[in-house]
Amino acid sequence: MTVQLSPHKVSRILRDYFGGLPQTKIAMKAGVDQSSISHYAGKFKETAAKFGILAAGKEYEVLNEVKSLRSLSVELNQSKLTVEEARQGHKIIGAFLKLGVDPDKHFKLIEVCQKVVDSGFVEAALKLSQIELEIGATYHEIMSAFENVVNTITGLGKQVEQAKAELKSVKDELYETNQKLTSRKEELAKYQNEVKAKMTELGNGLSAKMKQLGVKTQEVEDVASLKTELAHKGWNLETLLKLGKEF
Repeated sequence: MTVQLSPHKVSRILRDYFGGLPQTKIAMKAGVDQSSISHYAGKFKETAAKFGILAAGKEYEVLNEVKSLRSLSVELNQSKLTVEEARQGHKIIGAFLKLGVDPDKHFKLIEVCQKVVDSGFVEAALKLSQIELEIGATYHEIMSAFENVVNTITGLGKQVEQAKAELKSVKDELYETNQKLTSRKEELAKYQNEVKAKMTELGNGLSAKMKQLGVKTQEVEDVASLKTELAHKGWNLETLLKLGKEF
């Protein structure tokens, strides 16, 4: 038996109805029988057919729900999906979630499912099973070990790159040191040439002076020899001359 309900209660019933709740559950929430739910749902449809769905939504105070359904219908149409296809897609996503597959991995799982029909997939699965038996480890354990190896190799690669950078720095420093050493050698050679030229100049000057004063080379050598001998004894020419004058 249909019960006459207040407009507020009718709008609440229709909100649950458009929300997808079963009529039996809506009836339990509203405290009425299921025939009342069917009655007001039919009344809404009659109003929508006569005045349009937006007008019906406004009259029964479910305009937001109607607009949401309209937006959903537009999205389905733009995606070229039927309601049945959307329902099936929702079931598939629900099944994926029950399997513990994250939404960002759904497409990967679909790719795997597509490969199942390939004969190579079966062969690879059998090979993997054989490897697991031979090694005594599961696929996840093998992949974990593989990832550890990859991470180790990656770390070693970084160390190698760091060592290369340090070696390059050492080579650059060595090159700079060699450049400085070469520069110092050139400066030393230049200085030695200058000293040699100066010694030659002084020797020529000394020879000229000796010739001018009439001093023989032997005399100079004798004086030098005497000076060396006096130096060994802790004397010098000045002291010797001083003593000579006193005597």
